Amino acid sequence: MQIGPGRSSGGSLLEPLLAVTRDILQAQDLASALASIATSVSSLFGFRYLSIVTADEPGGDLYRRVLIGFDDALIRERLNERIPREDIKIILLPEFEILRNCFYCPAEREFFWKQTIYIGDFNDPPAPRSAPDAWHDRDSLTFVLPDRDGEMMGYLSVDGPHDGLVPTLDTLRQMQLFVNLVGLALGNARAHRSEIERRELLEKSAQIQNHFFGMVSHEVRSPLAAIRGATSLLESHFETMGEERRRELLGVLGNATSRLTTIFEDFLLLSRMDADQVGLHLVTLSPIATIEEAIGQLRSQHPDRAFNLAYLDPIPNAVADEGRLVQVLANLLSNAVKYSFPASPIHVEVKGGAEAVTIAVVNEGPGIKPEDRAKLFTRFGRLSHHDGSTGLGLYICRELVTKMNGTIGFESDPGRLTTFWFTLPRAK
Repeated sequence: MQIGPGRSSGGSLLEPLLAVTRDILQAQDLASALASIATSVSSLFGFRYLSIVTADEPGGDLYRRVLIGFDDALIRERLNERIPREDIKIILLPEFEILRNCFYCPAEREFFWKQTIYIGDFNDPPAPRSAPDAWHDRDSLTFVLPDRDGEMMGYLSVDGPHDGLVPTLDTLRQMQLFVNLVGLALGNARAHRSEIERRELLEKSAQIQNHFFGMVSHEVRSPLAAIRGATSLLESHFETMGEERRRELLGVLGNATSRLTTIFEDFLLLSRMDADQVGLHLVTLSPIATIEEAIGQLRSQHPDRAFNLAYLDPIPNAVADEGRLVQVLANLLSNAVKYSFPASPIHVEVKGGAEAVTIAVVNEGPGIKPEDRAKLFTRFGRLSHHDGSTGLGLYICRELVTKMNGTIGFESDPGRLTTFWFTLPRAK
């Protein structure tokens, strides 16, 4: 079967084509643009069945986004079907190209493509064409959707012409013109969506940056005020004040300085995390030795608290960054001290598994309120009883544990025990 000049489509379609194209070119949403395209092609050129396949991004795989005329079960099955770009080349052979980007494969070629949506049973031998210009239900007509650079961003396939005839060259030229304009419209919608996403990203980045600097300003104000006050008192009354008062003010200076150091270290690490500049040196290490080092640091800071380490021999080696592991443990132990009953012991439990080593920090205390649980491990996720923390500690712990290929979580029984645990890969 050859397409020839034959029967014209009847009347000029230029005005309705331009009107529809204007609507599509103004579309700012890809889904609405595709729906407009499908409806227009079906009504203007008289096809019962229509399918549109497009790529979500330039050069990416394609997905079936529109189906018209098919039964509901088939639409549910085939809508959003992924179609690899390489698979499409089989239907875009030069021998099928009638016009540029217009491909017609007649039933006589007995060509079957697994991604096509065929109406009927393809296993039956094809019936002869009823007339030279009659449409056969195994005919295939496909239009490539070109972008602004002429690259394929998808394709449109039609079937079942209402008049039962193969479209003429005049009709195909009009369809080709329309499809080319459709490609520009889709490119316009895609570009508009990309611009919206870019603006949203910039706005979100600006909000995060403003929040970041606002948080830094807020958090450093308190320790700076303490340093300023203690320094002023020491300068003006050093000779007259007693030894105990001097030590008290020196302690205030030390605590405020330590607080400032922690704040800036957290914010600096957060900034490096956002820039993906946190490099880890993963090595095989003994978890027990590293835990004892972290506990030693906390004992020196809190000599009045008891820290107990519990494990059953042997504990296998783990794979981690030793410095970052100490940082995670120190943060969890510090939180356990801060949020536990005064003078209650802090327990560290270690268990070895077939694939991982689990480390848990357990404290006795009021526990975590239900409304606070979703805030844990989030950036700036401070609890409802604000204690002056930046809300970054657990977020940093989660990020570091994740980078060490582990997982982290918690369990809390209000008024009794709260456990924060994390895993590290077991060394092979």
